Amino acid sequence: MKKSLELPAFKGAPVSRDMKEILTHGSREFRMSAHMTKVHPMNNLVLYSHWHEELELLVMVKGSAKFHVGQEKFVVQSGEIVFIQPNLLHSAIRLQQEEIVFYAVLVHFNFLSSLENDQIQQQYILPLFLNNSRYPVLINREMEAELRLIPLLEEVCDIYQQEPHAFEMLVKAKLFEVLYRLEKCAAAFSRTALPGQSRGGNSSLLAKKTLAYVQQNYSKRITLTEMARQVNMSPSYFCRFMKKQFDLTPLEFLNEYRVSEAVGLMETTDKKIMEIAEMTGFSNVNRFTETFKKMYGCRPVDYRNSVRN
Repeated sequence: MKKSLELPAFKGAPVSRDMKEILTHGSREFRMSAHMTKVHPMNNLVLYSHWHEELELLVMVKGSAKFHVGQEKFVVQSGEIVFIQPNLLHSAIRLQQEEIVFYAVLVHFNFLSSLENDQIQQQYILPLFLNNSRYPVLINREMEAELRLIPLLEEVCDIYQQEPHAFEMLVKAKLFEVLYRLEKCAAAFSRTALPGQSRGGNSSLLAKKTLAYVQQNYSKRITLTEMARQVNMSPSYFCRFMKKQFDLTPLEFLNEYRVSEAVGLMETTDKKIMEIAEMTGFSNVNRFTETFKKMYGCRPVDYRNSVRN
C-alpha cells in the first residue's frame, strides 16, 4: 500500500474520549510511519491536544510554534526537533501568521523491541517507552548541530516513501542510529543537567481526564465548578492547574475546543454559521464570531469562504 508523506492541514480532532489519537500509524506488521503536515497561516491550532502509544520525533521545517508536551512549554523554530515520548499529552499553537511545515516520524515499541528481553531492550528501549528516558524534549539548533539527527530522519522519510527492496531493515537501522546519537548525548550529562526533559505523571492523567470531559460535553453549558469537579479540585486551584498545563484559563480552553469543532463543521458541512455556533456550545452567534476572530484573525464566514476558494 502506497504511503503518503503529506497530510492536509488540521480538520477537527480525530481523538477518542480519553484524547488518544485515533489515526493509525503504520500497520500491524510494520509499526512505524512518517508524514508531513502543512498548516495554513489562518489556522491558529498547529496540533490538537492528543496522545498516542508511539514515540514521536517531530521536525519543524518552516515557521515556529509554541508546543506543550506533558508539563513542558517551549517554542520550536525551523531546524529544531521535538522528542515526544509515548502516552504523553501534547499540542501546539502558532506564534506568527506564516505557513508552518513539519514532518513527524512515529515508532511503536513493537517495532524496536526484541523477541528476547536482551540488554538493548532492558537498558535503552524499555526506559524510552516507560517515560524514563533521559533524552531532551526539545532538540534546539545548537544541539542539532552536534547530533545531526535531521539528515538521518530525512533519510528515514525518503526510504519510507520510496520503499526500495528491504527498506524495512534500513528504516529500523536508521532509527536505531537516531536513538544511539541521543543516548550518546544524554550520557554526557547528568539527569538533572540535561535541558528540556519531560515530566508527565499524575498531572498528565488529570489533563487527559479534563480533555475527555470537555470533548464529551462541549456542546452543553459547562460551568467552572463542573469542570473542576471532574478532577476533584476547587475552582481556584483548577484555574491554576489549567494555566500550568495548557497556558489557558478553563474558559479559554473550552472555547478553543469548541472553535476547533466548529472549524471541522465549517469545512465538511453546509450548515449555517448560526447553527454551528449553537451546536458547538456558544450562547449566541456573536459570541462565537468574537471568539473565532481572536483565534483565527477573521470572521467564521470569511474562513469558510477562504477554505472553499
